[in-house]
Amino acid sequence: MDVQELLKFADGLVFTKIGKHLDDLQQAVVRGTWQGKRYSEISKEVHCTERHVRNVASKLWQTLSEILDEDVMKSNLRSTMERYEFSKISNSGYFNLVHKGNINVCTETPHPPTTPQNSPPTQTSTEDDTQEKPRLDLRDAPELRTFYNYPNSPLTTLENSIARQNCRLLTITGMAGTGKSAIARNLIPQIQSQFDRIIWLSLRTSPPLETTLKNLIQFLSNQPEINIPANTDTQLSILIETLRENRCLIVLDDVQQILSSGQLAGNYKPGYENYGTLFKLIGEIPHNSCLILNSWEPPSDILTFTDDNSAVRLLQLTGLGEAATEILRDKGLLDEEHWPELINLYQGNPLWLKLVAQTINNLFNRRVSKYLSYQSVFLGDELTPILQQHYQRLSEIEKQAISQLSNEIEPVSFTQWMAKCQGSQGELCKAIQSLARRGMIEKLSYESETVFTIPPVLKQYVKMVAE
Repeated sequence: MDVQELLKFADGLVFTKIGKHLDDLQQAVVRGTWQGKRYSEISKEVHCTERHVRNVASKLWQTLSEILDEDVMKSNLRSTMERYEFSKISNSGYFNLVHKGNINVCTETPHPPTTPQNSPPTQTSTEDDTQEKPRLDLRDAPELRTFYNYPNSPLTTLENSIARQNCRLLTITGMAGTGKSAIARNLIPQIQSQFDRIIWLSLRTSPPLETTLKNLIQFLSNQPEINIPANTDTQLSILIETLRENRCLIVLDDVQQILSSGQLAGNYKPGYENYGTLFKLIGEIPHNSCLILNSWEPPSDILTFTDDNSAVRLLQLTGLGEAATEILRDKGLLDEEHWPELINLYQGNPLWLKLVAQTINNLFNRRVSKYLSYQSVFLGDELTPILQQHYQRLSEIEKQAISQLSNEIEPVSFTQWMAKCQGSQGELCKAIQSLARRGMIEKLSYESETVFTIPPVLKQYVKMVAE
């Protein structure tokens, strides 16, 4: 079996198992293993870290082990595959076929294939199978708590973007309580083996860029006493070089704290515009690291270099959907047939549902039907301050636009909305886009037309403010 036959065979096995062909890195791992190369040598050829190569290889060996029903690892890949040599299955009488799942593989043959004399030696050292743990700084990160994961969840999307698509800059947005921090925190255990350094920093106190850069460089370079130049451009250069030398994962939480209130979404506070340079450099310059931003709204300059095929991604969270039933079940609520209505009223927002569940437990004896018959949306003393924080960030044109929308019973088109609002069409258009980026309005398709509506919770709050 030569390397091309091995690749073809392994690709067929994996495709049958998971419905996906081997990607370029997986092929490089198989090819390098066949040639007796170490993971460190393979990593240099594919221009990524050794840790990432190890992680990809480990998952690949596990998949092949499940298919072939025996332990497959780097040290025995070649000998294992040669026993199941695909090219001889149909031409040799020495193979006894057995059926496993949806594929045919062969068992031991009385005439094992001969190993080519000039082939590289099989790797028997345990050195390549030893993985070092990444260096972590999660002091600013929230605790790991109950996480409501579900098929096709954002967690799966994030893991795929980072592990398979080498995303360099990933922004997660959504209103308070949608689970941005929880998703990022639960992502770390799943991907940490791919990174050399992982750090979580909160921007809740609005630190200047110089402070953030200093904290990042000291940790990521593993030199706490390093003398860092005061010049921001030099600091940025040092950071980018560090991100090239090591595969690092950086999470910046509460990014909205460096963005302005009273303006359209995404504008920086005065004196914080240089954060945009940091985000732009990390998103556009090639490296093997990843920066995750958690924010109520995306910084405006990120939108200028985000597209479907780039290493810069934007993920907007809107709620858990049907998965939110687990929250209601955990809270002991009754009348399960009414849960979808309750989830819809509160947008599937995990925090908002937990708050209303407390009200239902305390005042309605856990009966969701009783609560819904009393009034459709209850804000309460806990939820009102949260909505107030979001509302206070709006510009005047946004407040005007959302106030008008809150008076509408049915979703309205842009033309209908424009006819009822003051201001120019251009200003209203910007306001609508800004509200959408904040997650405060919903866009729907209706009869080949885009219409807009406001979630019931926000509608209730905006009406309360207007009274």
